[in-house]
Amino acid sequence: MTPKKQAAPQNARASGALIHRIFNEYRGRIESRALAVGERLPSVRAMAASMSISNETVLRAYDKLAAAGYLEARRGSGFYVSPRALEVGAPTPSPRWEGPPSPGSWDHLLQSTGPEGDSALGTLPAEWTGTEALSAALRSLAGRPPAGLADYADRRGWLPLREALAARLRMAGIDATPDQIMTTAGAADALNLVVWSLLYQGQYVVLEEPAPFIHTQRLLASGIWILRVQRLEDGPDLERLAELCEKYKPKAFFCSSVLQNPTSTSLSPRKAHQLLKLAEQHDLWIVDDDTYGDLLPRSRLGETARLAALDHFERVIHIGSFSKTAAPALRAGFLAVNSQRMQRLMLMRSVSAIHSSLATDQILHHLLTEGDYEQHCRGLQERLETHGRALLAKVRARGWQANGTGAGMYLWMSPGEAVDAPAVWQALAADGARVANETIFASHRFDSHVRLNIARTDDAMLDRIAAAIDRVASHPRPPAGI
Repeated sequence: MTPKKQAAPQNARASGALIHRIFNEYRGRIESRALAVGERLPSVRAMAASMSISNETVLRAYDKLAAAGYLEARRGSGFYVSPRALEVGAPTPSPRWEGPPSPGSWDHLLQSTGPEGDSALGTLPAEWTGTEALSAALRSLAGRPPAGLADYADRRGWLPLREALAARLRMAGIDATPDQIMTTAGAADALNLVVWSLLYQGQYVVLEEPAPFIHTQRLLASGIWILRVQRLEDGPDLERLAELCEKYKPKAFFCSSVLQNPTSTSLSPRKAHQLLKLAEQHDLWIVDDDTYGDLLPRSRLGETARLAALDHFERVIHIGSFSKTAAPALRAGFLAVNSQRMQRLMLMRSVSAIHSSLATDQILHHLLTEGDYEQHCRGLQERLETHGRALLAKVRARGWQANGTGAGMYLWMSPGEAVDAPAVWQALAADGARVANETIFASHRFDSHVRLNIARTDDAMLDRIAAAIDRVASHPRPPAGI
């Protein structure tokens, strides 16, 4: 019997080079249309044998092509050119935005259909946030002379609040003066000001995927062309980001350093430094949405890095919000930038809202300086971490997949590759339990994940997901084309 051909041994560096080579070769074939959509690639074993390399190296190359959107894996069949392969890296044109989403498409995130339906919401329960400090702030405001509320405020916001925000930023390692800070009606208002002031229709920007729904909709509504990079456990895929920068010369990159929505992953210090070097190389500025940063436990601060702390506002625009921690109805946030960009933002503010809400600024100032906000956040952090670890354990005990450590507000969960996840989400919706599935946060990746609110997902909701999985498994969809 003729012995089988043995693959040559490879060290880690050689294996990495081969993975990169296979990736580039097949990406080129797909983009040049030498390989047609739906065409099957050689099997992992056949490819490995033809190149005298290990099966593992080929599989990792194919997995990389699949993660980038060029291939799709069909269980028990192999790898095929994805129907969306020709869209990879292509900018998303503004005509895709057709006004606000229609009723039923995402309004379930705002309105619960029952106790279990709350798992889709992006807010903490009222009993978690409390109202005592907010009530005290309102009483304090009511007791002040009304003259202070009669005049226009500084376009950047109330100075005492900006001073308090500067002090809080210094605690996070970010050195900003009050003149570099503008208060806003939450993070969404800050994002609007940045997009309208600093970007123009037809420009390219890069967005993480999955990403907050509001980021995508705001950019599309402004006629911005969107490029996308995958969000990994330690931050964005910088290799893919570099490729997009080389090809399209984008103007800005929208991301989150800490507890990104929806994955609750944070940017590692190593990748933060690499990202800033890449931004300098390609003249890219960065919008860092730190909406959920106050929910990161102090014990994990060393595992991440805020970009503004490293960059000192040369390229970074830092956005913060208190709507997730203080109260959703208190639309309070801010942005911090360098003086040059602040001038542009103040110009836009002067022809739009004129200035931020002075009453809101004073309420937030009371919460930060007299309402023991830091202790309040520590309580939320501890409670979320406890619930998050428990939920993560329960999810994994059921055989489902989940990323992260359970910190923050969300758990990014998938029922697994063998499950028809879109059918599961549809079954849950038909049963009256809405979920924040991946189509809300991603443009063209597989609809396999769902965002669970750690504070609102109970055992009953997990049971309903399990029941929906069982129903879908017992009534599978017919194969395509039948």
